[in-house]
Amino acid sequence: MHQKAFRYRIARSQRGVVAILLGLSLTVLIGFAGLAIDLGRFFIIKTELQNGMDACALAASSQLRPGQNNATALDRAIAYGRVFTTGGVSQNPLEGNIAAIQNRIAFQEQVVNVQAENITFSTSLAGPYLSKASSDANTAAFVQCSVPLNNIPVFFMRVLNPLLTTQTVSARAVATLAPSSSSCAIPVAACKVPGTTAATNFGLSVGQWLAPPAGPGSPYGTGNFGWIDFTPPGGGASELADLLTGPGQCNTGIGTEVDEPGSLASLETAWNSRFGVYRNGTGNPQVGTAPPDVTGYGYTAANWGPASNAYAGSSAGSINYRTAAAAYTRYQVDPPNPFSRITDTQHQSLGRNRRVVVAPVVDCTIWNTGTGRPALEGFACVLMLNPMLGSSPVPTMEFLGLSTSPGSPCATNGAPGTFGPLVPQLVQ
Repeated sequence: MHQKAFRYRIARSQRGVVAILLGLSLTVLIGFAGLAIDLGRFFIIKTELQNGMDACALAASSQLRPGQNNATALDRAIAYGRVFTTGGVSQNPLEGNIAAIQNRIAFQEQVVNVQAENITFSTSLAGPYLSKASSDANTAAFVQCSVPLNNIPVFFMRVLNPLLTTQTVSARAVATLAPSSSSCAIPVAACKVPGTTAATNFGLSVGQWLAPPAGPGSPYGTGNFGWIDFTPPGGGASELADLLTGPGQCNTGIGTEVDEPGSLASLETAWNSRFGVYRNGTGNPQVGTAPPDVTGYGYTAANWGPASNAYAGSSAGSINYRTAAAAYTRYQVDPPNPFSRITDTQHQSLGRNRRVVVAPVVDCTIWNTGTGRPALEGFACVLMLNPMLGSSPVPTMEFLGLSTSPGSPCATNGAPGTFGPLVPQLVQ
């Protein structure tokens, strides 16, 4: 009898244990489920925010102008960075109308509100990143977009920790201008001085003007540059024109044999496009045909007396290329029919780095001797000086050194051997 009573008392004392265990288990299960749901939600918000920062940095970096003394570059960078995250139309008077798709977050319910203070600049990738007021537009080469999102509500994880009511999610992106290619060149040969090597700049002087000879015979025999065929014997005027209106010839290495297609005055239309000078009816940069340089300002012996260092030098009554590029200056002379020039505003909105380019260096005397085809021995950085206009158009280039030299205008951020049109690239 006593044994039955004892068992009965034990059974009664265990009543409700299952409910307690179930309650505790549900709390833990809800907590872990909430942990997965809330963390998943934060991950999606973080991804959306990162997309917005990437768009901000890429758009802002497209307006950086290191080395060009462009006082408005950072204002433009901020305006571009903001509009590509907040959407709508930029109200910055420097921009005109810039419409952009919003980068939204929180499951596309909230717009990222990027402010000017969220966009900072640096001369190096490692930083420090400073505000526009503390940065130099002439040296700023990197732009950072960084926005923290505070007070994001926590839903289910509060079951495990009642004090955990909000969370912060942040994202950061850094972009710069980098060369679009590592080995692109225009189809124009810079003729080296026979017997010289890269150690002496192939006998050429920085600031020296290079031009084809005006007389008959070989176009390169007594001159110091001329048209070049990268794909002999199939190259011709149309192929060279495509290279001039496009990005240039790529993946052509040292030692590649090339040929000369002869004097091709018919390339004037393609050459002139880089100056924003277009043959009427053959090209409109507004629809993506043959984009111009940021400036069309040209240089000849008539307006640049010393005939050297038009890139950064000085001459009475004229501005050098760097100054013209910073101001988006158009070609200064109204061209004769059938050509016309674009405006300063079009250079500003449509222009790219199209006149400071890479040209292959070869021994042009090999063509005179008839002993074969010369091989590419190096790459020169040159400035295309003037459009081909008039009855006897003569293009001219200025030698700016080898493209592989540290600090070359054709190199980027001091990296020898990198060149090509600069385009925005994410680096962090």
